[in-house]
Amino acid sequence: MKTILVVDDFSSIQKFLCETLEKKGYKTLGASDGIEAYKLLSENKVVDLVLSDYNMPNCTGMELLNKIKANEKLAHIPVIFLTTETKVEKMQAAKEAGLFAWIRKPYNADAFFAQIDNALAQKQLI
Repeated sequence: MKTILVVDDFSSIQKFLCETLEKKGYKTLGASDGIEAYKLLSENKVVDLVLSDYNMPNCTGMELLNKIKANEKLAHIPVIFLTTETKVEKMQAAKEAGLFAWIRKPYNADAFFAQIDNALAQKQLI
C-alpha cells in the first residue's frame, strides 16, 4: 500500500484529502506545514508521495520541496503541489526545483488521481 503525506495548513482540507485518498486505497499521513512534514520525512516514515499546499505559514510548500530535494535520502520522493497559487514564476521555480506536478484548487478529481498515479508510477521506475 502506497503512503501519501498530505501537507496543508487548513485541517479541514487536509482531513478531506486524506479521507479521499484513503477511499482510493492509499495510506495517508497529515502535516499542517512544511516543518511538520519534513520532521515526519526525517523520522524515516515510509512516504511514497508528498501532496502539499504551496502557501502555508512557518514553512511553505516551496521551502519543503527544496528541503526534500536537497536531502539525498528523500530526493527520490515525488512532490505534487495542490494549491490556489497561480503565479507562473512560482510554478517555473518549483518545476526547476524538482516538482512533479502543480494542481490548481479546485481540482478535477480524475486529473488529480491521474497525476498521483503518474507520480507513483514514476517513482517505481527509479
